[in-house]
Amino acid sequence: MSAEKRKKIESVLVVIKRTKYELDLESYGSLDEFKRVAEIQNDSFSRIYNSHLRQIQSREELKLTFPNGKFIFREELENINIADYDLVIALGGDNHFTYVAHHALDNLVLGCNSDPETSVGALLSFHTSDISKAVSLNWENIIIEEWPRINVRIEYPNGQAIETFQGISEISIRNNSPDLTSRFLISHEQVSEEQKCSGLLVYTGAGSTGWVMSCENKDVSFDKQEPYFKVYCRELRKKESFRYKLDHFTVRNSFRLISEMRGGISIDSLAERIYDFPPGAKADFSVSPERLRVVVQKHG
Repeated sequence: MSAEKRKKIESVLVVIKRTKYELDLESYGSLDEFKRVAEIQNDSFSRIYNSHLRQIQSREELKLTFPNGKFIFREELENINIADYDLVIALGGDNHFTYVAHHALDNLVLGCNSDPETSVGALLSFHTSDISKAVSLNWENIIIEEWPRINVRIEYPNGQAIETFQGISEISIRNNSPDLTSRFLISHEQVSEEQKCSGLLVYTGAGSTGWVMSCENKDVSFDKQEPYFKVYCRELRKKESFRYKLDHFTVRNSFRLISEMRGGISIDSLAERIYDFPPGAKADFSVSPERLRVVVQKHG
């Protein structure tokens, strides 16, 4: 990273995800009730609590690295001016990273794994010790990657149209009832076909190591900076006399879906980012000209 870019990292915002222990303790109302339920769930209390302690330690380590940084829980993102910060650090897991990134599209974003012992963190390039080292080297050991985003525009049968939050990792389109078939008309370039399946996955390079890899049961990953996304139809209904043309394809511009179901569009697997997709609704998915700027470690 150039000296000009390094000197811009002066104000740092660290966005923390509450641990499962913190969330469950609040949900169950008492430690005794929490332990009782955890015992039923494969006697999981010790595992959850030990992970909580490691994540608390991660918070403390970052506070030592950034004594002048601002530390908030992610629920507070709505109450601050994120443009005031040069660097936004998402301390948590992959899902937390995408949540934070949705709020920090114009910032430098860094993903830090809060508990590497139990989390792979495919989108997270740093542990807390890596960040401490990067700061001590004045950020000489990092680079900035530019990840593509996916624009989604939904037009409803009543004429209303909305732009959703941009997709960063993966978008799922499916029937609201998981036991019912997902039905839609899908169009890409000069090809259109009606499909029936268990759902559709739209994913960037950032999302290519996740859900779709489990579906394909093989390595379908590609670089996070590739300027396109891919579409994968899950569990298509195959007919002996018909071969689907749009079961797994690459989109460099856009494609369209017309819903034939009471469905939903879920952005980056976030409960807060689910949009209705009823019969007759049209959704256009396109490669955004904007990019997410992500701080990663330099290798080699």
